[in-house]
Amino acid sequence: MKKFLYISLPLLLLLLLVTILMPGCFTFQTPPPATTPTSGTPPVIVVFSSNPSGINSGGTSTLLWNVTGATSVSIDQGIGQVDVAGTRQVSPAASTAYTISATNSAGTVTRLAVTTVNPVPLPSVPFAVTSVIGNTSPATFTGACPKTFTFYATITANGPGTVTYRWERSDGGSSDIQSINFSEAGSKTTTLQWDLGGSATGWHRVHVLTPYDAASNPVYYTLNCDSGSLVTGIIVGVDQYPFTGPCPKTIHFWGTITAGGPGTVTYRWERSDNTAATDVETITFPAAGSQTVANLWTRGEGIGWQRLHVLTPNDAVSSQIDFVMTCWNQSQ
Repeated sequence: MKKFLYISLPLLLLLLLVTILMPGCFTFQTPPPATTPTSGTPPVIVVFSSNPSGINSGGTSTLLWNVTGATSVSIDQGIGQVDVAGTRQVSPAASTAYTISATNSAGTVTRLAVTTVNPVPLPSVPFAVTSVIGNTSPATFTGACPKTFTFYATITANGPGTVTYRWERSDGGSSDIQSINFSEAGSKTTTLQWDLGGSATGWHRVHVLTPYDAASNPVYYTLNCDSGSLVTGIIVGVDQYPFTGPCPKTIHFWGTITAGGPGTVTYRWERSDNTAATDVETITFPAAGSQTVANLWTRGEGIGWQRLHVLTPNDAVSSQIDFVMTCWNQSQ
């Protein structure tokens, strides 16, 4: 037969009161606050792009990004901190690589987006001569003739091509048509030599015929032929001086004539017996310098002299070259 424990209501209330008044019998604890667990996963850059990726100079491109799991996001090239998702218009002057950086407690991740700036195409410029400048140095000359003047002209072009030209002069004459080839933009020089036999004045210039008509400045020249100072020095000498020996004896005289430029010199040998030792002779100088002439005199015992006399283009006389001859068994 089952037995039941019967507790009256007053007894139940008494037990409840005792439980409340007895410390330590029962403990009620407050649950700890909820915390956000750290996963240890770096942020994720879902997208970072430049659209369009290629622009012309002065154009714009749009940077687009979307990042998850980041506490901070930044873009370089002066943009700085940005939201985790967004867009930004950029207009770089040259091709530029943009770097986005996403950071959280687990680290930093980066990604590049490149905006390429296409070079500006150069406009097509027709081939042309941009300048023609002529010159000569010296422009004025006084001295022995003939004289050669050298004229030159500098032709400048803006690119590759061929220039045709000719030299023209003040008397109406001209050279044959010539050409210069340019492989690139720049300057080239052409020259002309002009021989003059007498005093003159005038000009030369370069006349460009193609790619279009143009002419340089006229280059003036003046030539004053002055041959009066052509011969600048005369030196004479004699072999075997003094001489003692069998006679008659041939004496060898020599002279050196120095000229200051090109030209023709006439001269003769003169001697102590007041006669011309030779007829008038000629010597030609192609340029400034010295040349040697000679004369022979066969005679017997005695003393005497010879000298070299330049007649043209300027009168000049050397010093006298003396000699003494002592003969054995003289036979004149």
